[in-house]
Amino acid sequence: MFKHLKMAMKLGFNQKQKILSVTVTGYLTIEDIETSMLKVFSSDEYPHDVNTLWDIRKLSFDNIDIAMIKRIVSLRKKYNGIRGNARIAILSNYSLAAPIVKLYMILSKGLSQETMAFTSVEEAELWLCNYL
Repeated sequence: MFKHLKMAMKLGFNQKQKILSVTVTGYLTIEDIETSMLKVFSSDEYPHDVNTLWDIRKLSFDNIDIAMIKRIVSLRKKYNGIRGNARIAILSNYSLAAPIVKLYMILSKGLSQETMAFTSVEEAELWLCNYL
């Protein structure tokens, strides 16, 4: 349905803070998520269990529903052992996305990675660096 619409997923690693940033713009697909996860697992720049900041402030939520959230969590379960105890911070300032992010966090509770939602980059980074 949204195949003609583009999604950009940019990965960046902050060597000093040891945080991987994933910035998502546009429409998100399961394939895009898995591709980015496989990039993380094949990187020599950072470990598989790197703390990660998902910046979804420019993500379009038009195609994200309960079924999509369940597929994302299922994909994460597939790679749960590889990701270890990494922390995952979700950065969003879109108030209508709050229930979707909350559902995602609830469904992710059984995974090894602790996940928290934030509205500011600074707070997210502090938490990822274990200062909060």
